[in-house]
Amino acid sequence: MKRLLYLLFLLPAATAAAQTPAQLRAYLPEVEGWTIADKVESFTPENLYDRINGAADAFLACNFAEMTQLSYNRVHSDTYITIQCYRHDTPPDAYCIYAGERFPDAEFLTIGAEGYREPQVLNFLSGNVYVKMETHDKSAEAGEAIEKIARTLAKKIDAASTLPALLQRLPEANKVEHSELYVSQSFLAHKFLHSAYMAQYREDGNEYRQFIIDAGTPDAAKQMIKEYLAFAKQEAEPKEKELITINDRYNGRVDMTWDGPYITGRTYE
Repeated sequence: MKRLLYLLFLLPAATAAAQTPAQLRAYLPEVEGWTIADKVESFTPENLYDRINGAADAFLACNFAEMTQLSYNRVHSDTYITIQCYRHDTPPDAYCIYAGERFPDAEFLTIGAEGYREPQVLNFLSGNVYVKMETHDKSAEAGEAIEKIARTLAKKIDAASTLPALLQRLPEANKVEHSELYVSQSFLAHKFLHSAYMAQYREDGNEYRQFIIDAGTPDAAKQMIKEYLAFAKQEAEPKEKELITINDRYNGRVDMTWDGPYITGRTYE
């Protein structure tokens, strides 16, 4: 629940190439023993609630653009594979919802930028599209089919897809694996902090979060910290590469440093 709360505050970065429902349908591979259904459904921000109801808010908060639903039917069977392709404004926006929904204990796969599998489920990220696949068929053949479809589709959407580069600037030591998140606006519920990447850390029984913000320019980074200090009613002049501690009445202690266009910091449980 705590992870999803961060998804409620989200800004677009750079626009990626759109994937239309017709393109996505054309990307689907032929799979022996399965037929591609003719029906293609499309959902927009206006009617996404009709398909996923309560989950729609999290997707909309991540700058959702369109969802295309496709499916395969198994020959001589009533089982099927459902594919939902959620297109977002940018790759970071797609990562935002993907990272918020993934399960850290799942089996992770090198599909697209990243993918993971659970029983009868395979989800992955490719470019600005988050793909969710599901089947009620528990057979090994269904598992093989769903993985073949996923690998083909991921390459067709964006063969060069990678996780956001800024994640590499988060420290590796003590980081909880697969705990990374992206908040695309109003980080820590402050508009002036806009977007941030963050991850959970554990050290000597203590938990904290590390984050990084790309302000765009050194001047913008300095201004962001000045606004934070003003919010906290702290009289100080921020200096580059020096530790700044903010006493945030909503988030507690927040430690920050500013280096060029980047602000790195830590919040505590």
